[in-house]
Amino acid sequence: MILAALALAALAATPASAATPASAATPQAAIATIYAPFNDTRVQVAPFDRPIFTPQLKALITKWLAVTPTDEVDDLSDFDWLCQCQDWDSPIFRARIVGNRRLGPGRRAVTVSLGSRHAPLRFVLQQAGGQWLIDDIFASGFRGGLRASLIRTTAADIALRKQR
Repeated sequence: MILAALALAALAATPASAATPASAATPQAAIATIYAPFNDTRVQVAPFDRPIFTPQLKALITKWLAVTPTDEVDDLSDFDWLCQCQDWDSPIFRARIVGNRRLGPGRRAVTVSLGSRHAPLRFVLQQAGGQWLIDDIFASGFRGGLRASLIRTTAADIALRKQR
């Protein structure tokens, strides 16, 4: 009974924006949705648990999560993918679009600056179901992009499991 009450209290304390994604009808709105939790200290949702990825990228994330070691950190577990950092200052955190290039129908490359302390990130956004979703991220923490890093890290995690 007490646990149920605590769970309900936690849900009530979570802002609606964390549970339900804002509309990402444009690439600019998608970036705003992606970075909205960084300005709200009450939101503690891992990037890979948010509905901001294309189904194809989400499938790779799901495979990675299924084999991620529980007793040690792998190459994708020790930093926030969206800021390439471990900590940020919510009151002053700002994401600014510094590039927006069309790659083809329903695909955009959007470069985001997070300020002078961070290297820019380049998102490949894809339109799916009227929303713009992340299909890949290119940043210093992802050699060859997030998609390639997920494939490589999943394989390394599987190999590690086999050694045990």
